Amino acid sequence: MKVIEMNNREHMVAVVDPTVGEDSTLDLAQEVANRGGRVTVMVLASRNTVAGMSAFADSEDLPLPDAREIYLERLAAQYTERFGSHQAAATILTGSDASRFVFATAARTAATMIAMPQRLAARRGWRSSVAKSPVPVLIAPPRAA
Repeated sequence: MKVIEMNNREHMVAVVDPTVGEDSTLDLAQEVANRGGRVTVMVLASRNTVAGMSAFADSEDLPLPDAREIYLERLAAQYTERFGSHQAAATILTGSDASRFVFATAARTAATMIAMPQRLAARRGWRSSVAKSPVPVLIAPPRAA
């Protein structure tokens, strides 16, 4: 019997906001990684993230730009480590163009799907992008309590 080894071309772009309660987006991404697929984690840096950076700067007695750099590097490393560096890349998103960047990245990297929290997909700026997406979008519900 001849066994043919196939290359898993599954690639998920997972959008997360680390400052809001857990949702199942990372669970979906973990399933892709477990099957041998690739995961790109895109972390939204919201107002709460900025507040976290300020608190970190105060607690470590650092200027805000230095604290921001360290905080974001650690956050990116956390997601990369979760999925294994050979399977994952993490990107930090800021600003109002985040939705366009997510969907452009998915198209440019030949992602097979995008996963995002339900609350994000419901936002006005994101709804249009989801509706027009050439890449299938999985809407991750809040994690069950």
